[in-house]
Amino acid sequence: MTDSLGKQAAVTKVLDQMSVIALDCSIWSGARRLKPEDLVLGKGGQLPPDEVVSLGSKKLCKREVLKPFHRLRDQACRLCGREGVRFLGGYAVPDHYVSGLSLKLDQVQQDFNQEKQAFLTGYDQHIQEWVNAHPDFAEAIRSAVPDAQDVGQRFHFGYTTYKVVASPQPENLNQQVNQLGGTLREEISRDAQALFEQTFRGKSKVTRKALNPILRLRDKLHGLSFVDPGISPIVQRLDAGLSQLPNNGALEGEVLTQLMERVLLLCSIEQMERCAEGLTAIDCPYKEQPVTAQNQESTQPQPPVVNNAEIQEEPAIEQQVVVPEETASTATFYF
Repeated sequence: MTDSLGKQAAVTKVLDQMSVIALDCSIWSGARRLKPEDLVLGKGGQLPPDEVVSLGSKKLCKREVLKPFHRLRDQACRLCGREGVRFLGGYAVPDHYVSGLSLKLDQVQQDFNQEKQAFLTGYDQHIQEWVNAHPDFAEAIRSAVPDAQDVGQRFHFGYTTYKVVASPQPENLNQQVNQLGGTLREEISRDAQALFEQTFRGKSKVTRKALNPILRLRDKLHGLSFVDPGISPIVQRLDAGLSQLPNNGALEGEVLTQLMERVLLLCSIEQMERCAEGLTAIDCPYKEQPVTAQNQESTQPQPPVVNNAEIQEEPAIEQQVVVPEETASTATFYF
């Protein structure tokens, strides 16, 4: 009984330090269901091109005119993913980050609504340009075009911020909370692998701009360290290396090697778990003093001192945008 109460107290402590942000975004597909009468051959028995008909649907406008909406949706997911971790169909975010993140999402919402208004203003023109580009199938396209008001209702962007509390039967919630540390390591590993492949692999020198995405991953781990006691030793190991970097100039030689070792640590879930256990047998030539559980409890990780004078822009790191799975109570995404 005492053990059960202790575990519940640990879960409650985690929940008390975070909020959940659930994104709600819908985007008109720009297509309608294909009907049998739409399968009319064009001149000379021409089949409808793939850009007009595919997989049981017919497209009603250029895909390019819808790209701004998908870009903004992906931007919102990236913003939440930088500071939060996937949880209950949304993102668990440290409470002290919620205010700043909300301001950024408010801007995304404003931009989304502006794009929506611009799209609806030019809606008839978009449809006509598509018809002009495919005159042999003009009738099939026109017959499926919904009015602008109906289309306008298909576009929406918003978000909800809420706190999660344990229910009288908290077993399922406890399991989700206890998995947050593993989910966080998976997300860090995914982003670190993309960073290493695009910025470090095969390089003998990188600019200081390469530090930005590393610091961002470090800050995400630090901000969410309360979800799992094994996260702080990873942050400490990162800080130990980052604090030894020179204050200016390109990163090369032994300095670059040590920096790459930190990135490779983040690339591997297994290596992060070993670090969390206080082990230093990392698969790299560079060695340092062990990070022990005692050190973890007595030392609060502090941001490393890194001269930002030359860190102005990040390299373009292509990261997978993870859209939370749809649930009845959280985000809804339409593609």
